[in-house]
Amino acid sequence: MARAGIVFGLILCGITVAGLVGTTAKMPSQFFAMMLGIPILCCGVVALNPHRRRLSMLVASTIAATGAVLGAMRSSFQLLELTDGSTVNERYSLRLVAVMTAVCLLFVCFCVAGLYRMRRRDSALKQAVGTTVRLPSSSSESRVRKLPRQGSREIA
Repeated sequence: MARAGIVFGLILCGITVAGLVGTTAKMPSQFFAMMLGIPILCCGVVALNPHRRRLSMLVASTIAATGAVLGAMRSSFQLLELTDGSTVNERYSLRLVAVMTAVCLLFVCFCVAGLYRMRRRDSALKQAVGTTVRLPSSSSESRVRKLPRQGSREIA
């Protein structure tokens, strides 16, 4: 999941670069994707640490969900503005915001699936832990370590 956060953060930053290269007019909606991509990228880098993976991916998915909701709202407002009369730049900006919304939704789906798998794996691991202590051995069968009694007076 950490790699997915890094990749999706870079994709969102790439959408902004495509918006800047695609037209000479600069609009604030061209920078929305980068404003979401940089924190998601940072959360992906933090998630490379296994102890911080769950929290950082939860933060990244929250950022992406917020971006998807705001992007959908912005797209709907821009779509209503296009009915009055549109320019090429406004249509281009609408496409950028729509692609950003789709990428954010896809990332949220990846995060939810990954967090669900992580939760199932952790619960299966907790159920598998038994009361016996098993020592690793070179043979195919595992040995169970017997704990000494407290009252024994064995001399080695």
